[in-house]
Amino acid sequence: MRKYEDLKSIREKEVGCVAAVGNFDGVHTGHQAIFRETVSRAEDIAADGLVLTFSRHPAATVMPGNKPGVIMTVADRLRIASGLGVSAALVLPFERQTASMTPEQFVDDILVDTLSVSAVVAGQGWRFGKDRAGDVDLLSALGREKGFSVYGVPSVFFEGLVVSSTRIRDTLSGGDVENAGDLLGRPHFVRGTVIEGQGRGRGLGYPTVNLDCGDVILPANGVYGAAFSFEGRSGPAAVNVGTRPTFGGGPPTVEAHLFEIDEKLYGSEITIFFLSRLRDEMTFENAHSLKEQISEDIKSAVKIFYQVSSEGISF
Repeated sequence: MRKYEDLKSIREKEVGCVAAVGNFDGVHTGHQAIFRETVSRAEDIAADGLVLTFSRHPAATVMPGNKPGVIMTVADRLRIASGLGVSAALVLPFERQTASMTPEQFVDDILVDTLSVSAVVAGQGWRFGKDRAGDVDLLSALGREKGFSVYGVPSVFFEGLVVSSTRIRDTLSGGDVENAGDLLGRPHFVRGTVIEGQGRGRGLGYPTVNLDCGDVILPANGVYGAAFSFEGRSGPAAVNVGTRPTFGGGPPTVEAHLFEIDEKLYGSEITIFFLSRLRDEMTFENAHSLKEQISEDIKSAVKIFYQVSSEGISF
């Protein structure tokens, strides 16, 4: 995928493209419908499909004290979009200047003067411009005036409700990773760098890796059956998200036992796919009780991994 990070770098390089516009955090099933429509429309006119998105959520600029968590990094959003056939990306910083653009300025400066788009694809509920004054109807009217087509993609529903990034964040905050996976169209995942821990897992006979996952949303504190992937290897994982209350607590961590992996992985990047919630985080009377519970958690995690793998999901 060709990636551009400012208007100057992309000017005149993607002329005539079909552009999907939005934040696309999580690239959930609704976003995937938008990307499929973009690629289809681009193929119809022998043009490139492009995703126009932002390096941070607009709310981080407009409401800095109330910004939502991030379901997925921009790099992963683009990776998934590329896998769906989108060939280029324009990733803009959402700054005060961007937030102050009227809908007409956004269309003129970015879609027309910079990209010379042939068509724009957006979710039917997408809003843009200062005070979110622009919608797909206004975009269509401006498109007729400026000479480009507009395709509004209907919302995707699951269990009677619209699939949205907000709904997924709420689902993860409750620890329901299976429901989140249904909304996303794949298991929720985080990528983390292995950092040094306190070695307690190894002391209990179940070595773990501690992961620094940055700002990506984690599910609610608890223990999860999961899958791991790194360096071409994958397998079952039992993952604790929380503060380790048995050992006095502390800041939230992601600690994973990778089944049949017993090696030091400091500095490695590991991806964790959350498959099912096993239990709440608990305080145990002693290390022996904790060890027995970890053994049961691992057995459950292995069973869940192979159940999911048998359904054709790969990691």
